[in-house]
Amino acid sequence: MGLWNLNKFPFQPDKLSDNLKNGALYKMLNSSLTKKIIQDYLKEDNRGITKLEEFIEKFSSDKRGILERIFKEKETIVPYVIFDHICKIFEIERDKLIQVMKNPKIKKTVLNIAETIVKFGVREPLIFGEPLMVVWNITNKCNLRCKHCYEDAGVLSKGFSAELTREEKIKVMEEITKMNIPTFAFAGGEPLMDPVFWELAKIGKEAGLYMSINTNGTLITKEVAERLKEIGFAYYGVSLDGASSYVHDEFRGVKGSFERALRGIKNLIEVGESDKVCISFTVAKGNAIIKNQIPEMIKLRDELGIRKVVLYNYIPCGRGDFNNDLTCEEREKLFELFYQDLSKGKEALLSTAPQFGRYCKQMYELGQGGFTVIGHFSSGDAKKLKNLVELIGGCGAGRAYISIQPDGSVTPCVFMPNVYIGSMKKDGEIRKENLIEIWEKSDVLNIIRDRLNHPEKHGCKGKYFSVCGGCVARSYAYFGDFAAPDPGCIFNKMKFENMDKQRVSVG
Repeated sequence: MGLWNLNKFPFQPDKLSDNLKNGALYKMLNSSLTKKIIQDYLKEDNRGITKLEEFIEKFSSDKRGILERIFKEKETIVPYVIFDHICKIFEIERDKLIQVMKNPKIKKTVLNIAETIVKFGVREPLIFGEPLMVVWNITNKCNLRCKHCYEDAGVLSKGFSAELTREEKIKVMEEITKMNIPTFAFAGGEPLMDPVFWELAKIGKEAGLYMSINTNGTLITKEVAERLKEIGFAYYGVSLDGASSYVHDEFRGVKGSFERALRGIKNLIEVGESDKVCISFTVAKGNAIIKNQIPEMIKLRDELGIRKVVLYNYIPCGRGDFNNDLTCEEREKLFELFYQDLSKGKEALLSTAPQFGRYCKQMYELGQGGFTVIGHFSSGDAKKLKNLVELIGGCGAGRAYISIQPDGSVTPCVFMPNVYIGSMKKDGEIRKENLIEIWEKSDVLNIIRDRLNHPEKHGCKGKYFSVCGGCVARSYAYFGDFAAPDPGCIFNKMKFENMDKQRVSVG
């Protein structure tokens, strides 16, 4: 996953969330009048450009004062007043805001938020107007034989659909760059095995996307590391499922894969990308519990001097069986370890188990800690960020992000590889509108987004829904029901214990 670094923002993001959540601004943004006005500004002209985009451009390039605007170009007064007000709210210098608005990622985010207000309104957690992130499994090819592969990729695969052609993949990437999607992640399979990868990355770079890559690291030679740096990736997630070859290679099914992955990480560090490198560790019973690898991974992170270890929530899908999943008690115990590391100022153990957001909120409410995580991508002061945390939410499947498969099929999440809800290709044509239609109209996504209206199925009774909401992929894996409770949560302990009676065979 791509990781936004909130510390590099020129204003405090908590002020944005406080203003969005509370008082007159919240009511104004959810009013029918505001939605109508924003909708008008989102209409495209014959050049495919919206009024809002024009306003952003004029604000970024026009330095005239308000009086000169009144006499010479009245229509530019509106963006001037709006953005001047933003400067005052967030206590940011106008020149700094201008630089921010010139950033394509920020521009896409602003347009996305505008769409969010029109389509879904301001709520907790937000349902974004378009995905904030697309994770694209660009290929089924892989040089490893991982026992827990969510995509069932590589030579051990039980069979998969044909991949898109080179031309079709390029078209998909081009259409994605036309959308208000600021963040994009390459995944697989092993993305570096796809010869089209470099062409796709170049398209993303030229469009100014915040790009990340999830890789097993074994193919990152010094030359590849230099090339990745030249493209300008914001984040590298390199998979290590053990801090030694003994553990990692057993999980990955190929001897020597640990040393090659570690060499790949070191190559990225040597070319100057250490602040962007992250170890991606899948928390499974075999490595995290039986072999107690998490403390060793923390030690390895510190020895390498890299940013993070992101712990990926093991989901029994693809080749991953149920026996390697953690119990809710085991996962809860690990949260203590995660939180201890977070409390040391190590922005490291950011788990894709949404319950960690709930755990952080509980610690804050009990007066036992002041830290929190924001989705799966950042962390900070719980007091300052509590409103932002609840707006961003926990599980983002179908609400903040979506997944594309190698054949162009669209799924709610990478951990739901067989839940096809549409395709980038419709009637033989690849268009951005195909993905937008899926995002807005999919019955499956609407069920996922409506989980708050099923509180009787959630042990927390909705109290922590805005920061957690459960993992919908785990719910579906165990019960075949998008609205079922997540048995990985301690509040659903009885559900986990009774899972053998309720679980259905999926896919």
